[in-house]
Amino acid sequence: MPDFSHLRTRAADGDPAWLIELVADLRPRAGESADAAVARLDALCAALADDEALAQAVARLLCATIPGRTQRHLLSETGIESGQGFLSELFRRACLRVLPEAPNRTHWIDLLGEVFSRRDDRDWVALAGTERWATLIGAIWRQIDLQCAHEPDGPCARAALVFRVELLDALRMLTHRLAALGVDPELLRYNAPAPQQGSPFLAQAEEMLRCLTPADGTDVPGPEHAPPLDEDAARHLAVLLDQCDDVLLRTRRRARQQGASIALTRLVLRGRATIRRMSTLMRLLRSDDHTQRTVTAAQLLIDLVKGESRRHGVRELILRSTDLLALQVTENASRTGEHYITSTRSEYWAMARSAGGAGIIVGAMALIKIWLASLHLPAFWEAFLFGVNYAAGFVVVHLLHFTIATKQPAMTAARIAAAAEDATGRQQALDRIAALTAQISRTQIIAILGNVAVAFPVALAIALGWHALTGAHVAGPAKAAHLLGDSHPWQSLALFHAAIAGVCLYLAGLISGYYDNRCVYGRVPERLRRVGWLQRLLGAPRLDRLADYVENNLGALAGNVAFGFMLGFVGFFGSILGLPLDIRHVTFSSANVAYGLAGLDFSVAAGTVLVTVMGVALVGLVNLGVSFSLALYTAMKARGLRVLGGRDFVDALRSQWRAQPFSFLLPPR
Repeated sequence: MPDFSHLRTRAADGDPAWLIELVADLRPRAGESADAAVARLDALCAALADDEALAQAVARLLCATIPGRTQRHLLSETGIESGQGFLSELFRRACLRVLPEAPNRTHWIDLLGEVFSRRDDRDWVALAGTERWATLIGAIWRQIDLQCAHEPDGPCARAALVFRVELLDALRMLTHRLAALGVDPELLRYNAPAPQQGSPFLAQAEEMLRCLTPADGTDVPGPEHAPPLDEDAARHLAVLLDQCDDVLLRTRRRARQQGASIALTRLVLRGRATIRRMSTLMRLLRSDDHTQRTVTAAQLLIDLVKGESRRHGVRELILRSTDLLALQVTENASRTGEHYITSTRSEYWAMARSAGGAGIIVGAMALIKIWLASLHLPAFWEAFLFGVNYAAGFVVVHLLHFTIATKQPAMTAARIAAAAEDATGRQQALDRIAALTAQISRTQIIAILGNVAVAFPVALAIALGWHALTGAHVAGPAKAAHLLGDSHPWQSLALFHAAIAGVCLYLAGLISGYYDNRCVYGRVPERLRRVGWLQRLLGAPRLDRLADYVENNLGALAGNVAFGFMLGFVGFFGSILGLPLDIRHVTFSSANVAYGLAGLDFSVAAGTVLVTVMGVALVGLVNLGVSFSLALYTAMKARGLRVLGGRDFVDALRSQWRAQPFSFLLPPR
């Protein structure tokens, strides 16, 4: 363990080198885990508790460091979503990688970056937890209070006053930003306040500025003019901030129905983070309870270190921006997912019929693909026609209100994430997820059975009918053997190719959600009704029906077309890259098996048939597993949810199974 005794003799000259060295002594060494840093932090806390002289020395060092640097920017900016656009922020961070900026020695926001200079500092700081940091901060703060009482005009008293003024200035900056955010046109589009009510964003700014204005009217107060934040004013401000937060939450809910942009999503997240930071600073200003004050400061420290670690990272910016995009997309996918979950027997059997209808279309699509492959066209045009076949078939399936089973997971996963987000606690979220998983499980099972149970006999009937009419097989012996071999679970790349199809399904779900969102947010149906030549061509009633159809189906149509062309072009890209890329889809695989058996006149060993059937089942499992896992991860991560702890989730599923075992297979009567 490091020796901290040297801090007793360190000169309190305001040089922050002691703080940089102290954190360097705490952080994990090369090859160590974060637990080692936590152990050293425990040792420091114990040393401060046992050695009062050491605690006094650290308090003097900190009090000497505080006054020479402004803290308002650190307190009001770090850890709060930036208002910069993605490209400009990306360019700035990329330039900093090439030419790092020179730190401003008069700002704590830059000093924090020097103290916690490694990106993994946030890991061990967070692992240490609020209680440990509160213990450390409490030991130092207690000594500062004692020295302030002993020397009212001493360096610690001066540092305490400066810190208070910096807190007040940070609050002043935050309240202005929150007021500006509240009148942003993007937000007012969803929540324009009634004239008689006024905006809580402006009201909180007026109240906060009234509280922060010194009694003598000084524009820029010094430490001796720092005004108190009285109890009544604090309560009123807390109510106004809650009202602002309610507006932001209401905006978020309305955006699920009315569509959202990334700008609006960033605006809501930035507004809520600003409100949380203001509440934290107000607690620091008002709290007379030593324990509450140190716990608040510890939570703030963890947030600041976490925010600092992300302030200049290109990777963090890209991940955060993709999370925002995913959140924008999955908000609409979650609403669509409700249509893919069966709650009653009537819905269950309706899903079976819908899936069976899709099986008929897929049987015909598989025939067309075999015929297109027999033409031996150039690779690009073959892939293009494959894509047209898939896309057209999927669109027909949608137009006829049929269901492709594997297209459901991307939608249902977003529905699960939305249910977890709306839960009031972790256990309620797990219970909701378990119940939804049972509903989704039975829906997926009946949908796949409906697809396969119809696609196979339809393909077999086509193959036998073709042979009866022409005397030739749809697939010759070589092609038939190839079709059967493609579904072998270990002698082919069927499962790998099924995983690729799962990724395509996931991407198609995102595309569908994106276009659903853009349709609603861009008010496309209303704009269609205003197109003059369409009004003259179709007439008002037909144009209304077209606009309504576009509103309800644009995303699904876009997703189907995109999915079709993705399936068509995977093999093409594999061939030009020299990689074994292809797709396997459970419904098409079942149809291909039928064409393969017919092409070999059913002269296939029973073991081969059994293994092929197992391969088709595994292809379906991989299709669903990959697409569902990716979609659920995206939806949960976009919402900042982490409720799916493995053991807890399994326990919730086990409880659901004990309570209603048949709910995973059949809906209740």
